[in-house]
Amino acid sequence: MLKTLLAMAALGLATPAGAQSSPPLGYGLATPAQAVDYSQASSWLCRPGKEAVCATGLDAMAIAADGQRTRQSFTPAATPPIDCFYVYPTASKETTLYADMAQSPELEKTVRDQVGRLSANCRIFAPIYRQLTSAGLGEVMKAGKPLDWSGPYKDVLAAWTHYLAHDNHGRGVVLIGHSQGTILLQQLIAEQIDGKPVQKQLVSAFLAGDPSLPVPEGRKVGGIFKSIALCSSASQTGCAYVWGSYEAGDNPPKRLFGASPGHGLVGACESPAAPEGGSATLKAYLPRPADAPVDDPPYVALVDQLSGACQADAQGDVLRVTVLPARFAERLKASFNRGGIYPEWGLHRLDMALMQGNIADVIAAESATWRQH
Repeated sequence: MLKTLLAMAALGLATPAGAQSSPPLGYGLATPAQAVDYSQASSWLCRPGKEAVCATGLDAMAIAADGQRTRQSFTPAATPPIDCFYVYPTASKETTLYADMAQSPELEKTVRDQVGRLSANCRIFAPIYRQLTSAGLGEVMKAGKPLDWSGPYKDVLAAWTHYLAHDNHGRGVVLIGHSQGTILLQQLIAEQIDGKPVQKQLVSAFLAGDPSLPVPEGRKVGGIFKSIALCSSASQTGCAYVWGSYEAGDNPPKRLFGASPGHGLVGACESPAAPEGGSATLKAYLPRPADAPVDDPPYVALVDQLSGACQADAQGDVLRVTVLPARFAERLKASFNRGGIYPEWGLHRLDMALMQGNIADVIAAESATWRQH
């Protein structure tokens, strides 16, 4: 039931052109009403002057296919030319329907894992928002009502509006989201950026774990976004990447991500590892395993051990991840199986981790293009 509600609510953002979408129903518990003051540093996980969570503790041990180990040190950029605006996924462990504005350890870990490494390329703005919690999703399931993203969206919109008014100053900006964060950013882009004057400042958008970003079949633009196309090269700006990750050969009867809504629209997939199409090596960064040497750095970088390609079928278009022949291939496959949430979700928890290095490479290429503007 919960999985069905998630799919219905998320796909509600993908209403075909000409169709009418109904506002989500309430379920007896009010969404957060009081506005958040985003002029306060305490309302952000990361922003200039508050960088520690997004810029420290990011060294990694690179593991080659043959098992060779090489330590990687991480240094954030001193004066990056562009910004990254990031909205995190469902991460709060609070037991209320909506999270409060506390800077909890789980939020800090999520932002460090998913976008901390990108501080080598951009200033990171990561607002805290009163998200619908995992416990809240359970409440929705019990009530039998559609999900209501309106409260979390108001917070993200307020943070974005404050950023534009007080921090942007005409700089290029990359938008990055995962799961619930992607759902909220997709709405923000469609309503506040697509076709608006601020679109000229959009460097790119990375929409990981997207239930559906529909485009007309055979095209890279249209559907939800009217003038923001899917990317075609790493150096292209003003475009979007979108993906949901599934292991090669994983074919549940109904996937939750990358769905095609019909009505002439298909689910989009555009991989940061291969914007020109086809298969490419995934540059994954994963947390250090529990049995690693105690003096190893906090992350493991997998070198030449994974590949990925967007593949379409009757359900939609998703990123198919292949474990390549390597010393630790079987262990990696086993970790994928243990990390599953529900069969319909595939490798959802790893959407960002699987392509950390690829995303960083793309943003570096986009930044070089942006500097030529």
